[in-house]
Amino acid sequence: MSEWPESCIQFPPSSLSCKFLGVHAEILEINSSVGIHSNTPPNLNNVKTLQLKIRKCLCATLPAVILASSAEAATNLILNGSFEAAGTSGVNSFTDWTKLNQPVVEPATVILYNSSAPYPNGASTESVPPNDSITQSPDPVGSFAAYFVADSAVNEALKQSTYLVPGNYRIGFSYYLPANGLSNPNNAEINASIIGIPIASASITGSSLGQTWVSVSGVGRITLEGYYSTSLVFNSGGSLAKDVIVDQVYAVSTTDPYTVEIPPTPDGIPEPGASALLGVAVSLFLFRRRNR
Repeated sequence: MSEWPESCIQFPPSSLSCKFLGVHAEILEINSSVGIHSNTPPNLNNVKTLQLKIRKCLCATLPAVILASSAEAATNLILNGSFEAAGTSGVNSFTDWTKLNQPVVEPATVILYNSSAPYPNGASTESVPPNDSITQSPDPVGSFAAYFVADSAVNEALKQSTYLVPGNYRIGFSYYLPANGLSNPNNAEINASIIGIPIASASITGSSLGQTWVSVSGVGRITLEGYYSTSLVFNSGGSLAKDVIVDQVYAVSTTDPYTVEIPPTPDGIPEPGASALLGVAVSLFLFRRRNR
């Protein structure tokens, strides 16, 4: 029996579909004369025609793939959401964030991944792996994360404001509970609000999932142009208390359907109590939590 030419690629019969990174295009019906799935060599002229059509399909598909990739690579509207801007660890490495209600002892700090260094450069000698949960943050995971560790924290916060135009925005962040913190007797609490949307309010207890990166995500709608606040607020129940590590805080414009609408004010700046009022909506928010 004659050898098949190296350039001949076998495809399943019937309709040939061009599928490339999720983009789909029907391009032709395969003619049996091509010789596919046959015990005899194919008609080389038909094979060349088939190959040419496949090339045309890929050429038509690639621009769509590039556009899809560009959409996924949207700009993070949260400045320094991955805590990389300072390029170093320590309590003074929160570039673009405002620190509020900082405790005197062990305030929030930026730590280095895969480091067994003590506070403030590491998670109290526990090596923490980089975020490996599935996240839609456009920022790379990088080398750093934010570490809330104080035993006497009362509304300790990292905050920033973002000027936004009306539209839908996907928001999210990732968190990790180190083992050394979970072994402490007193509980703690983390509250996260991104561009005015309360995305998480969680108690950290002995039964919480530890040493696993978890991502939280959702979509909110803004109807009035103005400044919107993002805050990470930490409270702890006394010495010794549990800790939390946060990374990849983000907000990106999206066409995805929203599940929460942020109440506007006349000047477009959310009132101080707006986030609190939205607390009742948290249970209706379609959060997506993904771990490893």
